Amino acid sequence: MRKYLVGFSVSVWLLGCRSAVEKPLAARYKDKYLTREEVLQRIVVPPGADTMALIRAYAMGWVRQQALAETAYALLPALRPQIEAQVQDYRNKLLILYLSRLLLEEGSYGEVSDSAMQALYRAQAQAFRAIEPLYRWRWVQVPATWAAQWEVRQNLALSDSAWMRWIEQKKYKGGIQTSWTPRLDSLQPYFPVRLSELPVQGTAQVQRIEKDQPYWLVFQLTGKILAGQVLPYDLAKEQLRRILIQQASEARLDSFQEAVYKKALAHPEVRIF
Repeated sequence: MRKYLVGFSVSVWLLGCRSAVEKPLAARYKDKYLTREEVLQRIVVPPGADTMALIRAYAMGWVRQQALAETAYALLPALRPQIEAQVQDYRNKLLILYLSRLLLEEGSYGEVSDSAMQALYRAQAQAFRAIEPLYRWRWVQVPATWAAQWEVRQNLALSDSAWMRWIEQKKYKGGIQTSWTPRLDSLQPYFPVRLSELPVQGTAQVQRIEKDQPYWLVFQLTGKILAGQVLPYDLAKEQLRRILIQQASEARLDSFQEAVYKKALAHPEVRIF
């Protein structure tokens, strides 16, 4: 009976060892194992790179590190208590860091009211500035006639929606850049003047030939924010939302940490001397 029990125990032990190393290995150092999966979680493999070569290079460094660490521990007996204390301290800080990140990430999907964002914007509008110039514009291409030019001048004060209705009714080519953008590249090649230097509501026009027909291409700069200028509320909303969510997440994290600390103090085996 004892023989069978011993045999059973050895089988279980072997199965346990096998399950620990059943994944493809990259390296082994005595009783420590490094799997290829673990290596791939720790390195970045560029497109087209030799994955196995990178895994092998990492494994060589890992074995070297294990050997040096084991040797240092053996040669520094007087420092072992200090080393163990530092390792434990680092372990605790690392655990807290990852828990904090997890809690902050979970809170990063919260909703923020528009009134809260507006209140923060009113209080700190100067903090939200453009890091580069931003523009909005519209354009139209009309026949090269004085009547068409006059028609364009009459419509420069239209709203964007009315501008589009006018273009569609007249079947002109044209469009509107309604969202703020740092680029004017799409139309700049057609004009001899720098479009970015136009004043707001300023215009530029140039005659061009398309399919042997002359046309006037007219550009109007409808909005401009220079680098360093305060952003309007609509452009600052995303930054405001992130700030408020971050503040709320940090407040929840502080509350959680304080609750854990107070619960620990209530334990009979926890004391501060």
